[in-house]
Amino acid sequence: MRFGDIIGNEEVKRALVRMADSGRIPHAMMFHENEGCGALPLAVAFLQYLNCRTREDGDSCGVCPVCNQISKMIYPDIHFVFPVAGEKVTSDSFLTEWRSLFVSNPYFMENELYEALGIEKKSSNISVAEAKNVLNALSLSSFSEGYRAVIIWLPEKMQAEASNRLLKIVEEPSEKTLFIFITHSPERVLKTIMSRCQLIRVMPASKEEIAAALPRWTGVDGEAAGYAAEFASGSLGAAIRSLAEKDSDVEMMDMFTSLMDGLLSRDFLAVLETAETLSSLDSREKQKAFCKFAGNCVRKIYMLRAGMDKIAGVRPDELQFYKDAAARCGEEFCHKAVAALSGACNMIIRNVNQKIVFTNLVDRLFVSVR
Repeated sequence: MRFGDIIGNEEVKRALVRMADSGRIPHAMMFHENEGCGALPLAVAFLQYLNCRTREDGDSCGVCPVCNQISKMIYPDIHFVFPVAGEKVTSDSFLTEWRSLFVSNPYFMENELYEALGIEKKSSNISVAEAKNVLNALSLSSFSEGYRAVIIWLPEKMQAEASNRLLKIVEEPSEKTLFIFITHSPERVLKTIMSRCQLIRVMPASKEEIAAALPRWTGVDGEAAGYAAEFASGSLGAAIRSLAEKDSDVEMMDMFTSLMDGLLSRDFLAVLETAETLSSLDSREKQKAFCKFAGNCVRKIYMLRAGMDKIAGVRPDELQFYKDAAARCGEEFCHKAVAALSGACNMIIRNVNQKIVFTNLVDRLFVSVR
């Protein structure tokens, strides 16, 4: 993975190149991104540039043995940690699936990883066993003379004890050893871990950048790419996912429409039926996905209420629905609804009973809609 293969974030790329060229490299970095915006490929490209022996013009060569190994995620001195299911299971058990997913789509979403690992219906985390595995790996000699690194994807899913076991080595790693954390929710990362990292914000891409990149990753034509980019909120990963999951988006929209119809018609029984449908979805990841999807829908309602129709990102076939919702909901509804949906998502992450979560959610929405 070369910097030239990654869309957008030119300032971040230049900053990473300056770090590598100067030799002043933080021992721990935390890349903060909106999901699917390219933090993982940026981290891999940085390590490839750092270890490439024939780099030039601000990028790795892409053809030397080191570049070849890193691009395939098989470089022996880069260790990958990501959420898996089970207290004694570690990421090493799923490296084949991880590598395959990255090579096919380095902008993959959290749901896509769990589907690739076959754990989409299970609770996932980064356990104490994973922390022990990292410590054991770093206690051994490196395989090369270059930098070795530990990339921890979604440190917000790390158990507190696991984080605490890694604190000392994150603060004082051995020479030429780097920790790179990639987070979607920095507020949920243990503060003592975050305080030891240099924070790097990975920005969303422009619609034009996403539209230009989609044909490469999905094979769609320019028109379909432009349409998907319009509603991706700056995330290439989200755009790729939306093209692959049109049926899922329709299902999510149907549930949100049913929810809003019940709220606006003051039909509490209908609203409770929607809550029952949501609580019976076959995985917590789908329930989290609905909360995020509904949050984006509420933001569109807010933008229409604020007269920002041109940048609301509403599809033409859904415009009338959003206009009706914007006209009928109360002034404070959007703010309260986003907070309620975010709270519901957090409760799902904490394994609160789904029926309690969604009954509480629709009750809060029902009270705030007028």
